Amino acid sequence: MTTTSSGGCTKRRPNGGGSPEPPRLRPLVRITINREALAVLDKQALAAQLGIGLVSGWLASWIVGGSGLLRYVLTGVVGSFVGAFLLDRLGIELGIRNPLTSRIVTASIGAVLVILAARLIA
Repeated sequence: MTTTSSGGCTKRRPNGGGSPEPPRLRPLVRITINREALAVLDKQALAAQLGIGLVSGWLASWIVGGSGLLRYVLTGVVGSFVGAFLLDRLGIELGIRNPLTSRIVTASIGAVLVILAARLIA
């Protein structure tokens, strides 16, 4: 059995019998789930975020139109991320001292933007 080496990889010749082992590739993205953190996830915080999403989605649909409970929650929750991201990037401080009211207003701004973007796309 004769082997040749090129570029650090050993290749077997066809008459050598058997095939070489392919080089092991590392995955580009490694996803792990922290089960302890998932178990500690605060159910009340999740419910509060859905409630904020519902209220901000309703406010956004009242401003630009739309209906449906599921649509309210979906646009409100997505809008909370969009609003927080944009206001942070633009350096805009709302000046609202109550944290709950600030989150609702931020989510409503984001939900309005999400609704308008969806209308432009559709």
